[in-house]
Order: sequence, then structure tokens, then C-alpha cells
Amino acid sequence: MARRRFFVDGFHHQRAEVEGDEAHHLTRVLRVERGQLYEVSNNEEAWLAEVVEAHKARVVFALKERVEAKPVLPPLRLYVALFKFDHLEWIVEKGTEMGAESIHFVVSERSEKGLERAAEKRIERWRKIALEASQQSRRDRLPVMYEAVRLREAAGKVVGARLLLDEEGGAPLLSAMQAVGAAEGVSLLLGPEGGWTEQERDWLVAKGWQRVTLGATILRAETAAVAAVAVVQAVYLTARVMEAQ
Repeated sequence: MARRRFFVDGFHHQRAEVEGDEAHHLTRVLRVERGQLYEVSNNEEAWLAEVVEAHKARVVFALKERVEAKPVLPPLRLYVALFKFDHLEWIVEKGTEMGAESIHFVVSERSEKGLERAAEKRIERWRKIALEASQQSRRDRLPVMYEAVRLREAAGKVVGARLLLDEEGGAPLLSAMQAVGAAEGVSLLLGPEGGWTEQERDWLVAKGWQRVTLGATILRAETAAVAAVAVVQAVYLTARVMEAQ
């Protein structure tokens, strides 16, 4: 059984510490005790570590040996138009579990009014969700979480492979991924509930975003996000296996 992994602020003198709510979770929920082994990461490298102190507000680990890093895949940058927060949080959690390098929140024309300002107050909650998902999925690094900005600011500066999920149609996502190669990574843009407006679609295509589709049915935004991320990561992994042969 894989050991649990926890992210810490840093390593000091071969020690790592967890404080506050995280320490409370360790001591009161997981019942950690001195001598138990876990993995800790400072968001750069992971170590096997032994619990040497376990208090309600503070848990201290002694670093034992470095844990080998997972194979590095090309980056996947996930751009998500703002929509209902309960569904959006599901994308943050699952996108993190599935390896998105960064998550960018976008304000589109069909994003509900008020969501942009409300998102400013939610960003820390989303980062906490990403932290918990990163620990559960044993990521080596946390995803970078960006605050919400307008579509043209977010999407206009993106370079490299850019794929626009569009319910109105486009190339199948799988074939588009196989065509672009994406050695430098892919940016994937997901629209709001109700889809893109014609003006947004035309502007994005003019900026180099390629329209792609997941099929003939209309998916919920959160379903489309997870399905698309799965396709991209499957292509990455297949390419990695082929290179190794």
C-alpha cells in the first residue's frame, strides 16, 4: 500500500513540520504516532520521513531518504471559464488528480454576473482543494492556481498548442492531440455553461486556438473537463511508452 504524502513549507536541518489544521488532521483523524513513516514534499522533491513529534498543533518529521520522482510529462495547462462553484471545485479536484500543471480561471461573456468578484474570495479554498487532491494522488508538485481574469487577457497571451473545447464542433480531440505532438505541452480551454458566443469563438480561432470536440453529445462542463484531460494525458503517456521502446 502506498504511503500517504503531505506537502510542507520547506525542509530545515533534515526536518519538516506540519502545523495548524493539517497537524490537527494528522493527529486527530489519522492518529499519527512517533515512528510512523510517511512521505513529505516541499513542492520540489519528496522524502520518506519518520514522525518524531506528534502534537495537536504540530507534527515534526525527520527526513530519511529521498523518494524517486515520477516521470515528467509535457505540461497540461487547463483554462476554465467560471461557472457554478460547486461544479467548478470538482474540476479543480479532478484536474489536480489527473496531473494538470496549472489551472487558470477565465471570465467569459456567459459567465454568470458576480462570479468574477466571488472568485477572488474562493481562490484560497480552491488552492486548499488542490493541495488535498495533490496529497491524495501523490503528486510531486502542486498545480499553479491563477486568479480569474477576462478571456482576452487569459487566452490572448498563450503560445504553443492551444485547444478550444467547443460544443459546436471541431476536430476530434484525440486526433488533434496526435497531430500537434505537444512536446512543449498543451493549453486546453473549456467554456462556460451555455458555451462560447460567436464573437468569442471567432476571436479565439483568430488567436490560434484550434476547435476540438469530444463527440456528438453535449456534456456538462465538469464532465468535458475531466474527459478532455484524460485524453490529453493518455496521449502523453502513450508517447512516453513509445519513446522508451
